[in-house]
Amino acid sequence: MSINAASTGATANHTHGIGSVGSIADESPSTTVSTFSLLAAALGFLLWGAGWIVLTQDRYSHLGWILGVVGPILLAIGIMTTISHLARRIGLTAVIAGILGSLIAAISTLPYAVSPSNLSKVSGLKFGYGAYGIGLLRGFVCVALVLLHKEGVMKLGSSICPPGCPCDNRVHASFATLNAAALGFLLWGIGFIQLMTEPAGSRMGWVLATVGSASVAVAIAIHVVHLAMRFGMPAILIGVVSTVVWAFGYLMNAINPTAGFESTWYSVLFACYGLGHLLTAVSLLLVVARARVRTSA
Repeated sequence: MSINAASTGATANHTHGIGSVGSIADESPSTTVSTFSLLAAALGFLLWGAGWIVLTQDRYSHLGWILGVVGPILLAIGIMTTISHLARRIGLTAVIAGILGSLIAAISTLPYAVSPSNLSKVSGLKFGYGAYGIGLLRGFVCVALVLLHKEGVMKLGSSICPPGCPCDNRVHASFATLNAAALGFLLWGIGFIQLMTEPAGSRMGWVLATVGSASVAVAIAIHVVHLAMRFGMPAILIGVVSTVVWAFGYLMNAINPTAGFESTWYSVLFACYGLGHLLTAVSLLLVVARARVRTSA
């Protein structure tokens, strides 16, 4: 049960998926986001993805589930280290919602890291699905707050600062981008809440997760031109692909929602989780590399 995001949150290519749309991805990383913030997020996604890859082979691996806890915690740390900039750009409440979404993602897998045998308990599965769903809904709240912040800034008039200036408080993500991301996180979160009520398998839950994650990918695609100018097209395209990979994993479970936890269907799902997170890590590392080239130029 992996948060993209999302949540997801608030990563450079997820507007953040992966983080939140319009957060770190609104300005040049060389002037507003520290290398440490991006590397912390990249390391978080790297460990998170490695954990899922381990779990494709052994669902009860302590190491796999521990990495699933450490990864999102590092992502939250990455957001917190740039909190002052993000608060100015998208509002403090939105940033807090993004941080909480990442931390809840860690909590959703914590029982399995403590004792993988909790996977065999209905209550354990319900907790994982439910906590993950709440984390995704936090992603929805985060993006909704960004929308409100954008509206407020527009009502006050354009920022007097030129683009790229640290005092610039404009949200560059369009309303279409933010609405697509908000809808995506909302449907995604509701899908996992539905899975919490039917841990044995819910087609509707997996369908909502598929549509929701795909909507987040659409949000990034809508904003791709601006993001590519800031971070480079390779990093953004990899970010889009990572979200599509997650959606494909959900789609497989929507086709066969009652497949057991030990089935190959879940192996595909976890492999998609792992690949998606690893691609996001690569995307963030490309952002770091681009920022360093610009700094040294």
